Amino acid sequence: MSADGAMSLSLECVSCCFGPTVALAPLTLRMSPGTVCLVTGANGSGKTSLLRVAAGVTRPTTGSRRVPGMAVYLRSGDGARAFQTPRQAIRFVGGMRDSPGSVEEALALLGLSDIADRRVRELSAGQRARVTLAVALVCRPALACLDEPTAHLDAEGSVLAGEVLSRLVGDGAAVLVATHDDRVLGKVADSRVHLRDGVLQAAPW
Repeated sequence: MSADGAMSLSLECVSCCFGPTVALAPLTLRMSPGTVCLVTGANGSGKTSLLRVAAGVTRPTTGSRRVPGMAVYLRSGDGARAFQTPRQAIRFVGGMRDSPGSVEEALALLGLSDIADRRVRELSAGQRARVTLAVALVCRPALACLDEPTAHLDAEGSVLAGEVLSRLVGDGAAVLVATHDDRVLGKVADSRVHLRDGVLQAAPW
């Protein structure tokens, strides 16, 4: 919680079940504005379910979710349709969030300026991952839930992902990140949690 008591995310005794399958056991998680929390765990441990519930994409089975502002959920490669260009996709988001002036800056930061007018379907997986990060940056959410944002990125791209997280935090966003690789993103994290079979645990630093 921040000094003034504000929270960007409050999950209280939230669980998530799909029929008889328990994706998330009841858990409580709170995040303040301008913080980064890493979520680690094996495949199938519930990381994606947690992020989707936090972002409001999936309705929790029990408990309550509170986010006082816009929340987004983005997987690596999300954020643009195959027929769009990176510039079109990012400009669309920038227009929705009244931040059109940041579009070219985001393209430049993520190394996308030279391919900004190519169709997304023509891009590599790593380039599409960079588009996702640019979209996250321009949409200016209160809560950004990023699912494996460094997937398909090379070392340079992973460093840029860390820069995007820092900029989101600087704009006052809370960032919840599911990752298997915290070598870079761990440097900007304020906290981390670990999921095992849907159960939330404190993670060692």
